[in-house]
Amino acid sequence: MSAPAHQRLVFLTLGYTPDLDGGGYRYATEVAELLAERGNEVHAIYPNPRDAFPARERRRGVELHRVSKGGGGFISGFRAANRSARTVVRGLLSDSPVRTLLFLHQAYLSPALRGLPYAMILQGPWGLEHRFAQQALSRSWPRRWIDRLSVTAMTQIERRALISARKLFVASDYSRTCLPKWHSGIHRTAEVIGGGADFSRFHPPDDRAALRAARGLSPADRVFLAVRRLDPRMGLMDLVEGFAPVAVRHPEVRLWIAGKGAQKEALQARIDAAGLGDRVRLLGFVTEEELPRIYGVADCTLMPSLDLEGFGLSTAESLACGTPVVASRAGANPELISPLGAGLLFEPGDPGSISAILERILSGETILPGRAHCAQYARAEFRWDRPADAIERAFDEVGTAGWPGGLR
Repeated sequence: MSAPAHQRLVFLTLGYTPDLDGGGYRYATEVAELLAERGNEVHAIYPNPRDAFPARERRRGVELHRVSKGGGGFISGFRAANRSARTVVRGLLSDSPVRTLLFLHQAYLSPALRGLPYAMILQGPWGLEHRFAQQALSRSWPRRWIDRLSVTAMTQIERRALISARKLFVASDYSRTCLPKWHSGIHRTAEVIGGGADFSRFHPPDDRAALRAARGLSPADRVFLAVRRLDPRMGLMDLVEGFAPVAVRHPEVRLWIAGKGAQKEALQARIDAAGLGDRVRLLGFVTEEELPRIYGVADCTLMPSLDLEGFGLSTAESLACGTPVVASRAGANPELISPLGAGLLFEPGDPGSISAILERILSGETILPGRAHCAQYARAEFRWDRPADAIERAFDEVGTAGWPGGLR
């Protein structure tokens, strides 16, 4: 789909890559850049991480507006960012009568759109994800009390944003089904628009054997890979525990975990306690350039999510590189993985189930889908054109031609 004569799209998001790493931020970035490539005028408004970047920048056809949160705590930063974002939105809507779609990626900047028509995508419940993340941190009782208040505030902000949105999108059937559970009493119709992979970067390697040799792997070595934020929700502690007995029986097996996060020290302690120091590697943050090569080296990618997996870009990107994925039965994992065959799912939060499926893979009892089949499936199912097309269609339903008179 190509853009009609001039139309503008304004994304409001909590983050944007590569300024910040994260699946939700990458989703916003990929779709924004594709829409700009199609000829739309695209703007992205988001908080400036640590105020480390210029307030304005043009990158890959997208105008970036980084707003400052100032000093202080969550509430003061939240208010400052929304005041600044609203000023940017007002400026964009007032400068000329350009047909504009306001699109909210996370609820954080929803107050900036008060009284304005907008579309929204819900990728996961903000408050519940935050509560999961706090489990990785040592918290005093006062800090836990503040955490509970923060979760309540996040949930209320997101709830108001969902109610006010003129059009609502989700990335998976799982998210559409869970919306009334995450926000009791909200029964909105949401359009499922999926996620994608950038096939210009994520594709099967030209010489996989050379990639593996460059990383010191022999042809007999088997590499299981997890590309995850080091966060309790991702199930990595259970993955290490489930991998430990497999490593004892199979000296050729390796587990690589790519990502950063608050759980790093606890994970390393678990690895060391299990005596897996030479078998499990924490790779740390992997650059966008290196990530496709890491997928290409691996024999299988693991997605051990415990809950709230709204889509999982790692799944799409691994498959695009030809690397099969084995995942927990949590969140959207089953709907993404099941079409590739039976026996590719394990129970979330169950190290024994992880051990069992790894043993079945290594023994040949469970046959992983072929690398060419994985890549073909990804190209058919995980295209960024799908969300981009849906967002362009929303112009007719939600678009506005300017700043409404009298709105403050």
